[in-house]
Amino acid sequence: MVYRQSPHQLTFESFGCGLSTPLSPDNEWVQLADVFPWKELDEAYQLEFPKNSGRAAKPFRMLYGAGLIQNRMKLTDRGIVDAVRDTPAYQYFIGLSEYQAKAPFSYSSLCNFRKRIADLSELIRNIINDWLRAKIQALVPFKVDVMITDATAIPVKIRFPQDTSLLNQARKNLEEMAIDMAHQLDVPNPRMHKRDAKKVWTAFSRHPKRQHQSIRKQVKAQLQYVRRDLRFINEFIDAGATLTAKQAVRLGVIRILFDQQWYMYEHKIHHVEDRIVSLQQPYIRPIQRGKAKAKTEFGAKIDASLSEGIIDIERFGFTNFNESKDFEKTLDHYFDLHGQYPDEVLADTLYRNRDNLKTCKDLGIAICGPRLGAKPKQVDAKQRRQDTDAENRRGAIERRFAFLKGSVGLDLVNTRTAESLAVKIAQAIVLSNALTLLRVFAIPIFISTTSEGQTYRFQYKFTTGTENMVA
Repeated sequence: MVYRQSPHQLTFESFGCGLSTPLSPDNEWVQLADVFPWKELDEAYQLEFPKNSGRAAKPFRMLYGAGLIQNRMKLTDRGIVDAVRDTPAYQYFIGLSEYQAKAPFSYSSLCNFRKRIADLSELIRNIINDWLRAKIQALVPFKVDVMITDATAIPVKIRFPQDTSLLNQARKNLEEMAIDMAHQLDVPNPRMHKRDAKKVWTAFSRHPKRQHQSIRKQVKAQLQYVRRDLRFINEFIDAGATLTAKQAVRLGVIRILFDQQWYMYEHKIHHVEDRIVSLQQPYIRPIQRGKAKAKTEFGAKIDASLSEGIIDIERFGFTNFNESKDFEKTLDHYFDLHGQYPDEVLADTLYRNRDNLKTCKDLGIAICGPRLGAKPKQVDAKQRRQDTDAENRRGAIERRFAFLKGSVGLDLVNTRTAESLAVKIAQAIVLSNALTLLRVFAIPIFISTTSEGQTYRFQYKFTTGTENMVA
């Protein structure tokens, strides 16, 4: 497959003239169209196309822009195709030269596009964030060397995991595999007592208020069914039967699930390392949050930093990692971006351990917050005000997390593969930064300060270039 660049786009004044309805310059997507560095992103996307032959792929701006709209409007792949077809502003944002009353791409193109740019997701995010950071530095007449860091979980839309339901689903999958393999070998279907197993599960599932003993009894029954079906599968494999690639992957997941559930049943515990919570998405892990609303969430976890209004991902993973161990790497990342360490770091209690405090002291970085150890009987009023002010300023990253989950589609991500989830999170991050840039700099802002008896007044606003700045 080859990649060819799309033609230059018309101005928004000329776009849609055939409909006699020119676009409004105040439209959010019209303003966002000039924020992203589409040319640099297009050059990075060409790294995925080493050949110069084959059918041309869809332009990067078309599919990546559609993904940003999808995150913002919380649409499915099919829904975003219909929305782009019916909305001129969306078509302008994705780079079409004029409005067309048909879908410019199919919904399957979005899935293939996410798989293709999974390896370039970090590069694309860095290009956009550096571009936006440069715009902010050109517009803001001062610089604040403060970094805020925190971690959050990105929940994925799955059925709430229960041991009994997972084992029952595994049993049904194994029964289908066993029947297919029996047909391959032209032998009778094995006696798996499917009706009895279904009857036992139906009687259990009809009672929502279950006692601990009944749950344990049902887990034991399902484990015995799964163990018997796995024995049939092993016998068929030894006889020469084969499985499809999808069935082989599912069989491997079921084997791990059976070993984990059998271990927990024998030891009467409910915790095991790398616990499987979904057969369709085995990469998902339970993330302990300690929140009142949801103590455990199922999905990915990110460690993020916020500086100069730009939020970036410091670490991404599906394990419940300790984000305080990434503190030094986060400081080094800040140094690589700005050429110096921050003057102040705002972080919660988990980050303020002895090792991180020593690191900040050696580098001359102020890290605000209560002292370690027992609380003193008499607290200095000035120190208490400083700690309260630091905690209030640290809330900026919490508000950004709320914006990511409430307005940019990370509250409950509906995706199947780990690659698609990583791409969706990266798209939400860059879209949040772009929207923050528009929200902060879309209107003129006045700043007045006094130094050595002189009063200075600054006025700035968001523009596409620096020549229109007023200072």
